[in-house]
Amino acid sequence: MKITIFIVTLLVILMPIGWFAASDSEMLHLTPIIDEVSPLYMGVIPFIQADKLREQTQPVGDYLAYRIGRPVRLITVPDYESLARLLELGKIHIAWFSHASLEKLRRNRDWQVVCRPVQYNSVLYNGQIIVRDDSPYQSVHDLRGRRFAYVDRFSGSGFYFPNLLFAAEGIRPLEFFSNVEFSQSHRSSLLGVMEGRYDAAAVFSSDLVSEGSKGLRVIARTGPIPNDPLVVRSDMGSELKSQIEKAMLTMHEDEKGIACLKSLKVLRGTTKYVAESEVQALLKKSTSPDQPAADR
Repeated sequence: MKITIFIVTLLVILMPIGWFAASDSEMLHLTPIIDEVSPLYMGVIPFIQADKLREQTQPVGDYLAYRIGRPVRLITVPDYESLARLLELGKIHIAWFSHASLEKLRRNRDWQVVCRPVQYNSVLYNGQIIVRDDSPYQSVHDLRGRRFAYVDRFSGSGFYFPNLLFAAEGIRPLEFFSNVEFSQSHRSSLLGVMEGRYDAAAVFSSDLVSEGSKGLRVIARTGPIPNDPLVVRSDMGSELKSQIEKAMLTMHEDEKGIACLKSLKVLRGTTKYVAESEVQALLKKSTSPDQPAADR
């Protein structure tokens, strides 16, 4: 009862003040407060050293921010399983997977590929089995009893596709090599070979180290492998999803997008981004039994 009386009394006191303020425009000062637009979070794994990673991904973030009118924050996570978990929990909006990690981790999850990059005029690439240039190894069969490095069990060029090659060559890695390790990054694998800790490694490219590929040699190629996809949850708001998709697929037609692609072309050979339907059509064609063996 006392609380009710207090509230009524307070209202009686405040009502005249509000009336006088509203009745005199000179006394009424309203300052609108607009909440800042929440950021869009894009997740990647550290497949190369941190400064190079940001250099290769920040242009995409900057361009998206410009097109959708929201800041884009880059989130680096330790591995693809963590990336999948954050996407599923809604902690990140866009995840940059490898092809193999997407296929293995998606399972029944409702994810959607927004686009993939065209790199070096192709949406497909070949992984590499590399050795030191001064080593005697000329083919994968020469690596019997040697030390071999994979990247990650969810990596396409660093695990899945090399194992397809080994299977085709009748090689059982755990029996064939004297030691098998997961380095957790392409750069670590490359440096491990350069420094003599591994005799050979499966990687995306020998050019992924700032030291350059000098001193390394490719003895086999794996694939074809689709380029890394940008993935969102299918239940993302339709308007935001449409904005992201439109921005990425028209990046090569937009003035600011063209400027971003200039640096990406130098760094990764990226010239534009294409829809998943186009990639799957090319992948189906490249693996068709009707294609000559030399073209596959």
